[in-house]
Amino acid sequence: MSAKRLNLIQVYRGLAAVLVVLAHTDLIYNQNLNQNFLFKITTFGGSGVDFFFVLSGFIMFYIHQKDIGHQNQLGTFLFKRFTRIYPLYWVVLTSKIFASFILFDKSNIKDIGIGEFIKAFLLFPQDRQILSSTFLGVSWTLSFEIFFYLMFALLIALKPQFSFPIIIAWLSGVFFHFIGILQLPPNNILLQFVFSELNLEFVLGCFAAYALLSQKISNGIPFIYVGIFLYTLSAIDYFYKFLGVSSVMTFGIACTLLVVGGASLELRKTINVPNLLLFLGNASYSIYLAHGFFINQITKVLKKLPFNIFQNLVFADVLGFIFAIIAIICGCLIYLYIEKPLLTFFKPKAVTT
Repeated sequence: MSAKRLNLIQVYRGLAAVLVVLAHTDLIYNQNLNQNFLFKITTFGGSGVDFFFVLSGFIMFYIHQKDIGHQNQLGTFLFKRFTRIYPLYWVVLTSKIFASFILFDKSNIKDIGIGEFIKAFLLFPQDRQILSSTFLGVSWTLSFEIFFYLMFALLIALKPQFSFPIIIAWLSGVFFHFIGILQLPPNNILLQFVFSELNLEFVLGCFAAYALLSQKISNGIPFIYVGIFLYTLSAIDYFYKFLGVSSVMTFGIACTLLVVGGASLELRKTINVPNLLLFLGNASYSIYLAHGFFINQITKVLKKLPFNIFQNLVFADVLGFIFAIIAIICGCLIYLYIEKPLLTFFKPKAVTT
């Protein structure tokens, strides 16, 4: 089965980015204004990260499953992944650090050692508090992306008889840590990262692609309905904390069903997707990287006004939506004028996914 471009997957990426923007609007409201955004209803939008992880696993296996065990494809694969993640990330990260140092509070940057800067630029696992206060708060998720790419690269670099035992051993450790059998030092960031339960969401995405490519799914509609139902229940549970279980068990499974259903549906018939939704999907990475900076600085600037424009809660919520829209528009502009030219520059060797 050829790797047909799936527009619904792009729509999902745009949706995931918007969910994260809304969740971070509430987070920034709490940090900068000591108040909630829209009664904290949008906090479940952090599940956009779970969605991104499942989508990444799906896309990698859907596009590159034929490369598994073929070492000659390793260089091309790594180059594609490198150019997809790092160039734009470095541009946004450098711009954020520069703006923070020149225009805003310098204390956080001055207190950070050179080693932390190196880790941030390489996307090596770091303390999330350092990332959110000094670098890009979302970069912790990119560290998981890079690690997943490296594990997938292992499948390409080695023959299955060698790579599969390594992957199975690693996933066994992740699973045993997930269910509490494997205990790791709580302060060891690297071990907690390598065996984090979030890695299972990439695997769920790979399983979704495997099921799709094996043509084991004939009708995607039931998967979409069940996925929407479970996602809604997961959002309610996130707000009320009824179950108290991991997001892998709630949003991760729901997102997997949505991906399976949407991809299966589109492989069997043409789905007319509005151009705006496709564009948001294409711009999702830029939106994801840059939105927090814009919302954060807008609220900080307006907070300094001689009168409190956030005093009226309804007006404050309306402003929050406006800030989110502005951040999304800024992300789209970054996509058009920075990310897209970068992708074009690397296009002879790297194809975007």
